[in-house]
Amino acid sequence: MQKLTAQRKAILDIINRSDKHWDADDVAYALRKEGVQIGIATVYRGLAALAEQGLIESIQLADKKRYERADKAHHDHLICTGCGNIEEFCEPEIEMLQDKVAEGCGFKMQGHQLLLFGLCKTCNGKGS
Repeated sequence: MQKLTAQRKAILDIINRSDKHWDADDVAYALRKEGVQIGIATVYRGLAALAEQGLIESIQLADKKRYERADKAHHDHLICTGCGNIEEFCEPEIEMLQDKVAEGCGFKMQGHQLLLFGLCKTCNGKGS
């Protein structure tokens, strides 16, 4: 297990204080706003190390990785290709179907991520 340096602790604290899906630039900006002097390369390395240790979760989007708290219950993501908004959802029927497919293929699933890409209500012109 890698050492939890002061910089990594600061990154972990920023992420754990919210439900946001963070990218490296967001983390670096938020830390600098709090007076933490940290370079973007250190942020990237810190995020990767924290994800590898299971202290945060990562999701790979088309353009970049995003990171979130690891203590959330399992959920999947709706990602708006218009505005970039990320919404979380959990649908038991989808979870059961994924388990059934894996079992039917003799596949021992160790985890999964479901990312649905499209337009949110606002970008789709159906916002309230």
